[in-house]
Amino acid sequence: MSIGSYEEQVHSLLCSNREGLTIEEVSRLLHITRTTAARYLESLFHAGRAERRSLGPAKIYRASFRVSSSEILAVLDEGVLIISHDGTITDVNPAFCEILFTSSDTLKGRSIRYSPLAGIFSEEIQKVLLEPPLQAIEGILHLSGQMREKFLRYRIFAIQLVGDERGSVMILQDQTEIQSSKEQAKSLASEYEHQISLIHSDLTNNLEKAKSTVREVSSRERAIRDLLQNVRAVILKVNSAGKVVFCNHYASEIVHLHDGEQDHPALLHTLFPHLDEQGIVITDKIDLVRNGISDFSSWDSSLIIENQISSQIYSWNLIRLRKGKNGASMILAGFDITDLITRERQVVQSQKRMEWILDHLPDPTFAVDKNKLIILWNKQLENMAGLQSEETIGKSIDLFVPAIYGYSRPVLADLIFNRYDPSINAFFKNIVQEGEALTAETIAYRQDGSKRIYWVKVTPYYTETGELSGAIQSLRDITSFRENEAKIRDEEELLRGIAEHVLDDIMVINRAGMILYANPSLGRLIGTSPENLIGVHISEAQEIRKIFPTCDRFKSVFLSGIPLHELFTITHDGVEMLMDAMFIPEKDNAGLISAILIVLRNVTSLRDEIYSLQHRITGFIES
Repeated sequence: MSIGSYEEQVHSLLCSNREGLTIEEVSRLLHITRTTAARYLESLFHAGRAERRSLGPAKIYRASFRVSSSEILAVLDEGVLIISHDGTITDVNPAFCEILFTSSDTLKGRSIRYSPLAGIFSEEIQKVLLEPPLQAIEGILHLSGQMREKFLRYRIFAIQLVGDERGSVMILQDQTEIQSSKEQAKSLASEYEHQISLIHSDLTNNLEKAKSTVREVSSRERAIRDLLQNVRAVILKVNSAGKVVFCNHYASEIVHLHDGEQDHPALLHTLFPHLDEQGIVITDKIDLVRNGISDFSSWDSSLIIENQISSQIYSWNLIRLRKGKNGASMILAGFDITDLITRERQVVQSQKRMEWILDHLPDPTFAVDKNKLIILWNKQLENMAGLQSEETIGKSIDLFVPAIYGYSRPVLADLIFNRYDPSINAFFKNIVQEGEALTAETIAYRQDGSKRIYWVKVTPYYTETGELSGAIQSLRDITSFRENEAKIRDEEELLRGIAEHVLDDIMVINRAGMILYANPSLGRLIGTSPENLIGVHISEAQEIRKIFPTCDRFKSVFLSGIPLHELFTITHDGVEMLMDAMFIPEKDNAGLISAILIVLRNVTSLRDEIYSLQHRITGFIES
């Protein structure tokens, strides 16, 4: 069997045993001599296809799995363009070509100024690509034309290419959908602001109309008490003989009556004829007062003048006075309530509009007055509690707490009415005051016994005079959010536990250069506790400066976003050590490099063994 075939068999054996094999184990499994097994293993090691570590006197080999930078670029969602110092395009990934509707064949090997990109990039961008600054340049590239409109976020920075050659990198991110979403959000925000402005205007107008109505009612009450001659109300007094003994000026103008002209039956029949069922009801009410069965009666009806129904609506009051020598007289007072009825209808429409808005809130919401009586119970709360608003309006919220939380207990709105009751606080945690509003988290139980976590917000509302009038409370189920938080914490603890027990030296730093984590192995290497390093800037940690005198490696990884692997020597306690270092960038949710994971491994013994093996090989060849 050829040497290549044996070497592939050894490599295949290492791949199937990921934990690694010794020379003795390979020799036994392949039925070859120990010397032959060692030779093939060393060949794989020097070819970079195997890794080697020492375990006591034995050497353990395992297959090396590596991924080329081209393969990494091929799977990135961001477009990547790499340019050499003379402006030649050296590499471009598929995402870049897809974003700009081009191909790598038309770009690779061509100068940026004579490629299809020259018609897309401005002179300023081309100049930055040819002469990249020390700090990264970012911006938005707006493309329009026959292609659909695009918004691309670009980032340009300098890199060190193979052979210490300086080049530049452009990273493109397609943010067309994000920009479109922003424009839509602005449009929606503008529309909502307009709607809110209209609602606010309507509410203000209705409030002013309600105030005006109250003032008018008060004016009418005073007018009734004083019975002023010129009051704008129909006021008639009819004696027991049926004669009109008093008719104010307004009544004379409206119904054309004068003192002593009309008798009682004719007058009432003229003002309230039997035109419909309502006319019959009014006649019955008049008869009850006239016959002494009732002392007072009232109704609302349109004003009838000469048998013609007008558009005006009057509120009529018929009062039977005390009986005198000649019998009992009656007072008939009619007030024009046309405007009042119109405004009341507008107020009802406004209330219905507000109820419609609250019903379309995404969260279950209820409102109570200062006596904790429910005045609003929206659709989402109906679905959640299984109770219709008709069943709850006007009743105490305490009756329906079990339907919301699964048992009787206080609601957060209770803190609005009694802020200093410690027994209420015991049912909530994370209570935060946001202006007048309160937010908190609390536990609820469903009918099946499952536990839910609710985020609750309550806001008080006040009267015009500033007195507390009630409160509005909304609930949101955040159970899954809190469960995910707990799961993430558990995973972090697991990873931290693994890092605490590995033999490699591990450290994590953020973009600001602050040390976020250091494991015990690193502490033993530099002779200090890891707790003394956490929160310290990398440039101020003297022990770390012994390993990394400068921050150039960290800056390079933060700028390029590409993992870095280096071998370098350090001197510790007078002993020179060869360190194998891996700098791995970590991205946040926005895709930006937020931290670097540094993994150090002491490979001094490995180097010494390589040197020893080289000397033995040289001696063997010379002999």
